[in-house]
Amino acid sequence: MGFLLHQEADVTVVAVRPWGLEVESRDGTRGLIDNTKDPEWPSGDRSDIVGREFHVVVLDDQRDPVRLSALDLDLEIARRLRETT
Repeated sequence: MGFLLHQEADVTVVAVRPWGLEVESRDGTRGLIDNTKDPEWPSGDRSDIVGREFHVVVLDDQRDPVRLSALDLDLEIARRLRETT
C-alpha cells in the first residue's frame, strides 16, 4: 500500500539512528522520522523507544525511505491541505 503525501498513519519504531527513527507501518512499509520531526528529540538515550508507536503524517513520499513527521504542527498543516483539495 505505502505512504501517500499528507496522509496520516500509525507506525512503530524499529530502529534508532543518529539522524532519526526508522519506522514501519502495519503493512510493512518503512519510513523515517528525522530528528527535527520527532517531538521528543533531543532527550538523551533513545534506545528504549524501539517498539513504540507514533501517529505521523507523510511529508515527502518521493524519498526512500519516505519522510514522516510526528509533530502536531505538521499534522495540522496536512489536515488543512487535505481539506482544500
